[in-house]
Amino acid sequence: MAALRTLILLPAFAALLWGGGAAAATELRVTVRGVQTDQGDIKVGLYATPEAFDKRKRTYGMAAPAHKGEVTVVFPDIPPGRYGIAAIHDIDGDGELNQNMLGVPTEPYGFGNDAKVNLAPPAFDDMAVTIGTAPVATTLTLR
Repeated sequence: MAALRTLILLPAFAALLWGGGAAAATELRVTVRGVQTDQGDIKVGLYATPEAFDKRKRTYGMAAPAHKGEVTVVFPDIPPGRYGIAAIHDIDGDGELNQNMLGVPTEPYGFGNDAKVNLAPPAFDDMAVTIGTAPVATTLTLR
């Protein structure tokens, strides 16, 4: 019986020693620049896949009170992976990015890596950052 228990437990211990365990989560700090007013909140969303971004289904989301200049939003426990970043300045506090009748945003917004917007949101790869096991800091500018 002891030999059988050793045979069962040995692979589990080996997996832990050689990296087979779950990857550790780390901190992501997103500094949002270009905040024009103290009104409302800065909301930052992380998207784990291009499909999640296309459907506007955040994987993680955080908010911080707006302060003129820049605001840093901290995600304390993000698992390793690649995440698209989008931010809005929700000036009126309604929880949404307000738009005009043509669908053009009327509140400031921005994307990871300051990805360009050409009549449509940027491609996922243009706005994504890679998270490993070390803390990551990135910035974006509202437009």
